[in-house]
Amino acid sequence: MHYFGTMTDWKKLNSLSLSLIAGLCLIAAWTFSPLVFLLFPSWVILIEVASRKPRPLLYLYLAFAVWNAGTTYWIANAHPLGVIATVGINAWLMAFALWFGMRCKGMFERLGARKVVSWLPVIAAWMAFEHLHEHWGLAFPWLHLGNTFFACPEMVQWYEFIGNSGGTLWVLLVAIMWSTAAGRSQKATVLIVPIILSVIMLVIPEKATDHSISVAVVQPNINSYTEKWSTPERKQIQKVDRLLRESGAQDVDLVVLPETFLPKARQENNLGKTVNDAMLQNVLSSYGKAAIFGATTYDFQQEQTYYNRPMGDRFYTLYNSALFSSSTSKPLEVYHKGKLVVGGESMPFVKYLQPLLGDWALELGGTSGTLGTSEQRMVFEDEALGLKLAPIICWENEFSGYATEYSRKGANLLAVITNDGWWGDTDGHVQHMRFSALRAIEQRKYVVRSANTGISTIIDAKGRPKEQLVWEEEGVILDEVPLLEGQTLYARTGNWLGPLMSVIFGFSMLIVLISRFFRIKP
Repeated sequence: MHYFGTMTDWKKLNSLSLSLIAGLCLIAAWTFSPLVFLLFPSWVILIEVASRKPRPLLYLYLAFAVWNAGTTYWIANAHPLGVIATVGINAWLMAFALWFGMRCKGMFERLGARKVVSWLPVIAAWMAFEHLHEHWGLAFPWLHLGNTFFACPEMVQWYEFIGNSGGTLWVLLVAIMWSTAAGRSQKATVLIVPIILSVIMLVIPEKATDHSISVAVVQPNINSYTEKWSTPERKQIQKVDRLLRESGAQDVDLVVLPETFLPKARQENNLGKTVNDAMLQNVLSSYGKAAIFGATTYDFQQEQTYYNRPMGDRFYTLYNSALFSSSTSKPLEVYHKGKLVVGGESMPFVKYLQPLLGDWALELGGTSGTLGTSEQRMVFEDEALGLKLAPIICWENEFSGYATEYSRKGANLLAVITNDGWWGDTDGHVQHMRFSALRAIEQRKYVVRSANTGISTIIDAKGRPKEQLVWEEEGVILDEVPLLEGQTLYARTGNWLGPLMSVIFGFSMLIVLISRFFRIKP
């Protein structure tokens, strides 16, 4: 960045210009994989803007608002309020995290801290923000910095050690090094060594296994707006039957269908007993031994909770579920989606709003209303096939630490079932598919991905998609998929960087507050 600064004299630009440049660089890095390296200079610029006066928070917000709008504009296809939330809330949180981290850095310097220590609050503030975005009511981990490399798996094979939070740390360290007077060799080392390590890991052969299964991944391509919820389930099942028959699928081990393939709500005690359920089971068993597919389900409770609804003298809870039929005779297994789409499937902070808003807190959750969730991950097992399948439903694909729990429960294959049709033919469904590549690297497992429409594919353990069914293409992918046992270091530890940085950020805030309250001087 020293040479960049010398050639262009970029620091002479005003904060408004720098904010717009940073925002546009972030969009380019996120959208066009060959330009991913623009992520690093964009953060050098953001650090410069954050260190200036006056109104650094305002200019940071402008940069992040441009980034959010330019990369997640497609959310408006599902609901216009989504873009308002990303630009209005998410961009402000980003700006505040960097601004506050830089303010803490200044306080640490005034207290006499060494430069290395003074930068720690900047890193901690941003990574604490990202950690918050995986757990609170407005969870939105889509734009985590470590996710920027979703289209460049050759750069981040080391995610199996530290996950995508390690990618965030890498970006911040590079930007800080190039913003300071660090030596050229130090700057080059921080930037280049992780890439070299990744390339070396990429050429190392995959873990050998003689255990694989045959898979049929189905993309039915049923329009989410005009067909999915109005076309009779019988016709949708017949379409899958036709696609499997035309593909030549015969006695495969696993058939994979998308999220909410059965859209009409069915009681969990009666799964498999309705005419349509029996019809689907008949079709699936004609082509495969086991199957995973999505459905809307519900069950009953005697007492009211924050997310169930009254029905007579009882209450019921709706779920976005993954169902698994095994090659054995046991009944359908059910997993409830654990990470819900804010606004589409859940009302933020429903626990606190439901006592005030009543049923509105449930109905205002979005197109599905506020749904119930599973607290724990579940792995679907078929002993005859040796299959231990992780059912990752749509939005759960974005939560890196959450997804690793499937491997800790013994999963040897990841299944992502999704319905990306809500976003239209935009970058949204492409980005969503590529996040699956990061999950494959982090856990070193193959991913079988079925989308209602969007991109259905099979991704290898190094994050490389194989054959793909693209937007508005119907069809079936047939392939042999290895079942890989064991856990990566990241799968064993989970995301420990996020909690650690959150603690450091808390201590930083405490030190700043104490120093100001007691007027502590260096």
